[in-house]
This record gives sequence, structure tokens and C-alpha cells, in this order.
Amino acid sequence: MSNNNNNNNTASSSYKIFDVNDVTFLAKGKTKEIFKFNKDDQYVLVVSNSSITAGDGAKRDELPGKGAFSTTTACNVFRVLHLSNIGSHFIRQESPTSFIAKRCSMIPLEVIVRRLATGSYLKRNPQIVEGSRFNPCLIEFTFKDDENHDPLVTEQDILKMDLKIGGVAVTSKLLSNIRNVATLAFEALEKAWQSLDVVLVDFKVEFGITPQGELILADVVDNDSWRIWLHGDKNLMKDKQVYRNLGIKEGAPKVGTLTQEQTQMLIDNYTWVANQSNKLVDYTINSNFIAHTPSRHTTMINNILSPSPLYSPLPQPSSSSHHIQQKLQQQQSNFTPNSSDSIPLLPVQPLLPTVTTQQQTNISLINSNKPMVGIIMGSQSDWDVMKLASNTLTQLGIPHETKIVSAHRTPDRMFEYAKSARSRGLKVIIAGAGGAAHLPGMVAALTSLPVFGVPVQSKALSGVDSLLSICQMPAGIPVGTLAIGAAGATNAALLAASVLSPFYPAIESSLETFRKNQTDAVADSPSDNVTNAGHHHQTVTPKSSEPIANITSILNAHQVVNPSSSSSQSNITIQSPLPLPHVGSSHHLHPHSSSSPNAAVQSPVRSQSPNVITNTIEHNNKGPLSAFVLSSIRPSLVLPPGSTIGILGGGQLARMIVIAAAQLGYKTHVFCPESDSSASHVATETTKSNYNNYANLDIFASKVDVVTYEFENIMVEPVEYLAKKVGVFPDPKVLRICQDRVQEKRFIQSLDVPTAAFEPIDSLDTLKTAIQKVGYPAILKSNTMGYDGKGQVKITDQVDLESAWKKVTNETGAQRAILEQYIEFEGESSVIVARTIDSTELCFPLVTNKHRNHILRQTIAPAPLPPAVHAQAKEIATKIGKGIGLVGILAVELFVVKQADGNYKLLVNELAPRPHNSGHWTIEGCVTSQFEQLVRCICGLPLGSVDLMKRITEKEYLEQPAAQQHPIVMTNLLGAEVETWEKHLSIKGCHLHIYAKGDIKEGRKMGHINQTN
Repeated sequence: MSNNNNNNNTASSSYKIFDVNDVTFLAKGKTKEIFKFNKDDQYVLVVSNSSITAGDGAKRDELPGKGAFSTTTACNVFRVLHLSNIGSHFIRQESPTSFIAKRCSMIPLEVIVRRLATGSYLKRNPQIVEGSRFNPCLIEFTFKDDENHDPLVTEQDILKMDLKIGGVAVTSKLLSNIRNVATLAFEALEKAWQSLDVVLVDFKVEFGITPQGELILADVVDNDSWRIWLHGDKNLMKDKQVYRNLGIKEGAPKVGTLTQEQTQMLIDNYTWVANQSNKLVDYTINSNFIAHTPSRHTTMINNILSPSPLYSPLPQPSSSSHHIQQKLQQQQSNFTPNSSDSIPLLPVQPLLPTVTTQQQTNISLINSNKPMVGIIMGSQSDWDVMKLASNTLTQLGIPHETKIVSAHRTPDRMFEYAKSARSRGLKVIIAGAGGAAHLPGMVAALTSLPVFGVPVQSKALSGVDSLLSICQMPAGIPVGTLAIGAAGATNAALLAASVLSPFYPAIESSLETFRKNQTDAVADSPSDNVTNAGHHHQTVTPKSSEPIANITSILNAHQVVNPSSSSSQSNITIQSPLPLPHVGSSHHLHPHSSSSPNAAVQSPVRSQSPNVITNTIEHNNKGPLSAFVLSSIRPSLVLPPGSTIGILGGGQLARMIVIAAAQLGYKTHVFCPESDSSASHVATETTKSNYNNYANLDIFASKVDVVTYEFENIMVEPVEYLAKKVGVFPDPKVLRICQDRVQEKRFIQSLDVPTAAFEPIDSLDTLKTAIQKVGYPAILKSNTMGYDGKGQVKITDQVDLESAWKKVTNETGAQRAILEQYIEFEGESSVIVARTIDSTELCFPLVTNKHRNHILRQTIAPAPLPPAVHAQAKEIATKIGKGIGLVGILAVELFVVKQADGNYKLLVNELAPRPHNSGHWTIEGCVTSQFEQLVRCICGLPLGSVDLMKRITEKEYLEQPAAQQHPIVMTNLLGAEVETWEKHLSIKGCHLHIYAKGDIKEGRKMGHINQTN
């Protein structure tokens, strides 16, 4: 290295020093050369040249400065990926045209990730409309073989090759990992480009195996690797496709094809992309909340941005590396324009301030995801409290682990955990326990690490026994004891962060931001309207689990039996863990304003509704909250009237959610891409935007207090993005499961709930194999995006499999499908389960559904089926709601199969984690509609009664003689049927709902009627 850089490198030990004078040539590609370091052959130097090629190198030109443009873009892409916790071979940029990377054996596959249909995909699938969206992304493989033009291969083709790269076999598991990493990389870049109003259409990446056997993203990802369309306009493409599209006259040479004007156009494009790539890094840093203050910005990201030496002249090459030094010097000189050359200079990434070895270690520890804090608890029932500690640590970006370690039932496990904690890298232990609560003290006696004890609220003494047990430790066995319940768990995490922050600047910065958000959330003066009092995104502890204030109250606490219970529920008790808002002249919360713990919020239009009666749910039956740390943004689990509910989607379901929310006093904000959407007519506010416009999502999140969605075919990535900023219910993980029919079926079967037999399909070949397993007849459905019969076909032995495969894929654009056993059912039914933030759950009555052309025509409620079938349906729905961690409502579609013995069996067909068409009857048919129930669930309110408006329970209705049963019937108004709206108004007991959707189309749901008489 030159003397200029030696001083710099001596002062900074934050990166490894490589001798670029001592290298050996390894390989050469069309646009780059690779050299290994002789003194450290685990690393290579990747040098880009100025070539631009097309047609497997048949067409070739020199583009001055391209080597630097490509290197800058590639290095910034790798930085974005590293900031997104996606590893690669990239170490750091070495010069304007080179970077250092881990050496690896390349897998001879190119992985193509497609979001939009274009290019070669359209040539193979001419029936697909250009711009059709793939969600999830479409993954394709090509085999690296220039002679055969890198042919497209299937996973089965790859497995038949029996490839072994770097001693590692290419198995289906490895290919699955490749798919996953490629998709995550694409989504990270897609999100970053979206911030610049650029659509990432597709990209291609390659993978390698390191000498240690690690699969890693490798090669170069630059402007030759993707398609990017500014403003989503194909005519504004900025990538290599512009060069490919420049035609060559027949007979003209294929080398040196560019005119001066074409050359300048391409240089402008590559310069623009390279400059924008710096902004991709900035966006990713800001979106990950890595940097908050200028003083910490460079310190925290130095390790990730891999500071490179100043680009001073390189030293004189030794004889062993003359070739590469010539290349580097030539490219640097070529990169500098002379007086007659107008090629723009690209700004070189500056050297960031020096990072000490200790700082680098600190950053590396955090980025490695190695647990720094251990959260342990005595039993599963403690998780409801202890997950608040986990959520807070997640919010602060502190890696941690969670374990069940009982001092009494698993003493050996506890001993091993405490003794090994320090050697495994833990810095702090948070221990939660209830009752005897010996766990914190026992662990503290076995380790010198700081231990914080969280008393978990117990049934007998509401946690006071736990508190006294933990805090009353003998001298020499210190345990930092926190408050009982949720506050204690949250504060334990904050104390752990405080312990770590002096040694880890990233944690200190996150903690400072947390404190600042708390301060900013405090209003200057009191207000009658709490929604205007700065409650958005407050970082305070929920009050829902705070202990009773004095010991007298604890000793006198007792369960309350609801006096309005029916005879079948006379022994059912209710203990609401939520503070309940008092609806009156003020919107302030009054947790103790009611004489009964189960006092309900009375709807302005349903004030006569009886209190909800549900089984008391034990702690160990409770599922997780949303992935978002709810306690960090809401002063209570209850959102009071006047708060704003955000809704993704603007159709009729969103419209009816809005109306129900307004009845309870909530504002609504609809987010959808359509103009004049059905819901926009009634919502408080509407944002017209694509779902993947992350800048608009940021604004949307800042204006709402909670978010839900009206349909499950929405892109899940924006929903996951929102969940980092505001509570989203149901959780995005529910959406992921329900969007994928194969994953959905597997999940349902994992709960021992029956479904039709099925096989996943990803090609015509797998379809031919699967039909032999499933048998005829069968139903082939697209794995994603299908609804109302779209993307499915019945297969009999008379149906051509290839035609069926093409029909399913063409209708939806999906490239994966599911083959299901054809079920000879007696009828189709559905049941809707509602589940609150505190895991209280309640099912609406089972209904029978009648379809026409695969579209729901009519719903009959309750279903004319035996009581045992109703009970079985509710058991299934409750099990699924609990298993999936539902907060909100979920419809379970069922096949009703009559068996040879005359009994009925229910098979689950599909799930819908939102209001369902078959639940529209509840608007007039039930005390609480499905839409109001959803609002109650996501706002932390008690569930409403699901009794029929006839003022009888479902059980009482079913016990009536058939002649006296008068079901409620919901009928959809499809297409032109809505034009008959006037006649329905004169029918007694008929309730008309028109969705105001605009254009009338055949089969389109334009409204519905509920016949209650």
C-alpha cells in the first residue's frame, strides 16, 4: 500500500489489510476479472472492466467509466443487503473499479427473481399480459452454460445433475435456502428502490459455497443484473436492457456498435443508477433506525459500510502482480475525463471516521444476532407477561433468546442455563416467575451476570406473593426486582438496555430514541380529547396488567358470575384483564369506573346489547399479540372512541368496517389504489396509493392508531412494513399463511383439523405425478391469488392435464398450484371466529352457503344442521384461531360431508382472516355484526354478543321445532341484479345494502339483502 494509506490503515484496525501487489489471476468474465490474494487465499479481488455485452457476449462495446459505475452500484447493493441482515461475499470496496470479497466456489446457477412479467418470461408465456404481478415473487433458475445460452431449468432438473460444489451437495434444501435468500434480497432492494419511485421489475443473482461450506450470495449485482423502471414506466428504464434494445443492422459488426449519442445515453443511465445507489443505502439505514444523530451515524455504520482507503494512487506493482496493477491504473486513468470528454465523474465513497477495534466488536456483536440477553420464565403461562420484555428488546434492536426454565420442575435445565450463560455470550438475564417465584434468585445464585426478576401476576394474590419472594433475597445474591406484570417486563428490558448501552453505541442510540419518544408523547396541557393529546406512537407500558393497588383489595378479590348467563352457561365466569373505557361525556379511560370487571362498552346503536358471555381463558391458552410491540405505541390495550382505524383496501368489506367503526365513535382512514372506492364514500380520510408506496405508508402509519385489512390477496410486504410502525391485526404472519393454499393446508393439518387430501404442484410434471396420488376426480387450484372460482378447474380422467395447468396459471399468473381431492359434500358452510388482544374468543353461528358459478349466492343462518355439527364447527374455528395467533376475525370455510352412518364430518376448505361475505347477515341478524366485532377485537374492547336479534341464543334457536325456525337469509346482488334495488325496499323484514361500486359487471358483487322475517 502507498504511504498515504499506510498511515490511515495503521490508525484504523476496523478492517483487514490486503496486499493488492501480491495476487494471482483466477478467472475472467465478460465484464470482470478475479484475482486471489496470495497471502490470504480465502479472499479475492473482483475488478470490473468497461465492457458492456449482450447476447452471451456476441454484441460487445466499451462504455467509458462503466467499471466504476458498476463497482459503485454493486458495492452499494451489498451494503443494502448487509444492512438488511442478508449476508454476501462482499467485504469492502478497494478502488473505484474493484472490491474485496470472500472466495467461494460458484454454483453454476443463475437465480432470477421476478416481480412483474416482462422480457423472456413473456416470450415463453405469450398469453400473460406484460406487467402482470407475481406475489409472491416468481423464482426461476438457469444453468450457466454459454454454449447453450444458459438454459432455463427446473428444480427437478437441477437435482438430477447431482451437483456438488465446494464439497456441498446441491439438494432441495439448499435450493430452498437459495430461493429464500434471493427473495429476501430482492424485497430489500425493491423496498429501497420504491423510496425513489423506481420499480424493481426483476433481477438475477448467483450463489457460492465458501471454504467453510457456507452458502452465500456472491458474484456482482449491478445495473447489468436487473430491470428498473423509473415511475414504473417501462419507457423510462435505466438498466442494461436499453443496450440490448439497440438494434444492429444486418451484416454490421457486433463489436463497437454504439454511436457517440448512444454511448452518452448509456453513460448517463449508468451514472444515474450509480448515484441513486448511494440513496438506497441511506434509505435502508434510516428505515432500519440504525442512525439517529450525526455524531453516532458514522460510528454505528462503519462496519457495515466497510470503509475503504482513500483512493490515492496505488503503489508500484511488483512483478507478480503487474497485470492487475496495470488494469487498475488504466481504469482509474480512463475514468478521469480529459478536456474533450464530457463523461461525468461519479463521487467516490469517502472514508468514514475511524472505528476502534472495540467499537467494531460492539457493532459486530449486535449485527451477528447472537443473543445478548436471556429471557427465562417458569412456565408457558408466564409468556403473556414476558413477551413484553421480548417485544421491547426487539424494538431496541437487542438480540435475545427466550426459554422456559423452571426452578422446581426442571432444576437441571436451570442449573445448566445459568452456568453456561456467560460462556454463551449473554450479558444480562431477565427471569419471570409467579407464585413461589424462586427462579430469579436461584439463577442469580449460579451466575455473576446481572439478573432482573419480573413478578408474574398470580391468581391467589395478584402477584404480590411473587413480588415479595423475588425481592426478599439474602445478602450476596442480588436480584433487581421490577414491578408486577407488564410494567415490570417492559422495564426489565429497558434496564437490560441501560446496562448494555455504555458498551454498545447502537443500543445507547436506540435507548435515547425510545426515551425521546416517551417525552414527545407527553402533552403540554390536559385535553378532553385524548386522541389529540399526543398519544400516537407513545412508548409507554400498557396498564392492562397492573396489579391491584392495595393488599386489602387483593385479599377481597373474587370472581364475578354474570347474572345474565343462560342456563347452559350458568357456571361460566368472566374476568376481563382489560381496563374498559367509559363512554359518556369524556373519552378518558376509567379502568375502575364500573362495578363489574366485565362491564362492556355500550354501542350507541346497540345499547340494549347484553354483556358478552365467554369461557374464562386460562393464561396458557393465550396466543401471541401482533408481531409489533403493541405496548410501545398505546397507553393501554384499549383504543378509546375518537381514535383512528386504518384499513388497507377500499372495497365493500372496508366500507362496512367503516360504518361499524363510526357507530362506535371511531374515525377511519382507508388506504387503497383505486379512485372513488366503495369505502372512500364513508371513510373519514382516504389515501389513494399503491400498497407498495412506502413513503405513503409512512404517512399513513403516522395518522392511524391501529391497522386492519379487508382482503387476503394484498401484498404482505407492505403489511409487514406497517407492522413495524403501528399495530396491525390480524398479524402479517396470518396473512402469509392464508395467502398460500399449500401452507394454509399444512398449518390446518398440523392442528389435527381435517382437510381434503392435497399435493403441491409447481409444474406439469409434478401435476402428472400428483394426480396418481390424489386420484380422479380432483380440483386443481392456483396456490395464490385465486378467489370466486378464478384459477381452479375440476380434473377428471377426461380432462387434459396440460390444458388444466395452463388454465389455472393463465387466469392468475401464479406458477404454483395445489391439487386437492374432490370432495362429494352435502353442503358448504362457514363459521367466523373472533379473538381479542387478550385472547378472549367467540364464534358466530355456523351458516350454510349456496354458490352460483363459484360465487356466493346465498347464506342461511343459522345452518339447518344438527347441534353437534354446530359444536364441531366452533371447536375447529376456535382451534385455528388460537393456533394461528389471531387478533381480529377469521372465517373458516367448510365442506359438510354426510357419512355412511348418517353422521356429519366437517373438512376445512379455506381460511379468510377478515370479514367474510357469509357473515353479512350478522349486520341485522346478530346483536353484534362481524364488522363491529372486528372493530372491538383490534381496539381492545370486549367482544359483543352473537345472539340472534330474535333475542334468543343459537342453542335455543336450534332446539326449536323445525317449523318454528325462521332462518335469516343473506342474498348477494350480483351484477345487474342491483338495479332491482327498489322492489326490496317494500318487502317486510328486508334490509338493503348497496356498495356504490360504480360499473356493473356480470358476477360482480354490487350489494346484498338481509331477510330477517
